[in-house]
Amino acid sequence: MPGLTARDIHNKEFKRKMRGYDVDEVNHFLDQIIKDYIEFEKTIQTQSVLNEHERYNQIEQLLQQLLYDVQQIREENRQLREQLREQLKGNSNGADHYSQPFYR
Repeated sequence: MPGLTARDIHNKEFKRKMRGYDVDEVNHFLDQIIKDYIEFEKTIQTQSVLNEHERYNQIEQLLQQLLYDVQQIREENRQLREQLREQLKGNSNGADHYSQPFYR
């Protein structure tokens, strides 16, 4: 956040000199600047919250995809183990040269 706040703008005092600016006109202009500045700060805060919300949504989507991928891998692993069991069962019925499984 910048070092200058709406309160700083409001509380700023200027020296008065002969043939200077109209004080009321300057104060009116500063009041407009303060209103714009406050709206600008609100916009920045709102955008920051929206960006954070979007980031959390992206993280949630990535986690859901990761969970799906893990479930798919588990299912593939289960199927491969089942195929391996079937192959080992078939090999043990037909030949005794496999005394131990080739996986650990």
